[in-house]
Amino acid sequence: MTKRFLTLLFFFALLATSSYAQEPVTIKLLQGYLDKIGLKYVVHPRNNHTLVVTTRENEAAERLDLYIEIRPDKSLVLTCYAKSKGRYFNLTRVAEKEKLFQRLLEENYAGFTTFFIDKQGDIGVRFTITTENGVGYEAFEVALNEVLRIADQFTPKLEPYMQKPETDTQKTDKAVPKTKNDKA
Repeated sequence: MTKRFLTLLFFFALLATSSYAQEPVTIKLLQGYLDKIGLKYVVHPRNNHTLVVTTRENEAAERLDLYIEIRPDKSLVLTCYAKSKGRYFNLTRVAEKEKLFQRLLEENYAGFTTFFIDKQGDIGVRFTITTENGVGYEAFEVALNEVLRIADQFTPKLEPYMQKPETDTQKTDKAVPKTKNDKA
């Protein structure tokens, strides 16, 4: 009898705690969190389940573009791209891809976030949070700040892997073949 009572007590305690969940994650909730943090945002023009935050007051990156996406699989994905020297980090500018890939994998092993390369070849930082039981303000704020900090602090580590962009004179020199009389 006591065993049955304890089992029922455990079941009702479990039921009571599992039925209490935080507020579902919605764009409106995330907008409230971002307002509280003091960040400006816009709803993504092609995805109304995504907010876009741009920060310009960073230590290393010229600009950080953060995408906050609510996905149907009950996850919240924070994706950040850094911009430096007027450009995003992209595979087309990488001189030694193998060395870059190794560095990104090493960072993935040791870090809070995941570095990735998207379909356009842009290099970014991502962190995914499950939303099955909601996402509290404190957890969201910590994750957001960490993703921004990591993207910003990794900017100077990515720059050496990038080739310098060609200048207009270099492009012109390549386009015009040299004659025998031209000096190199």
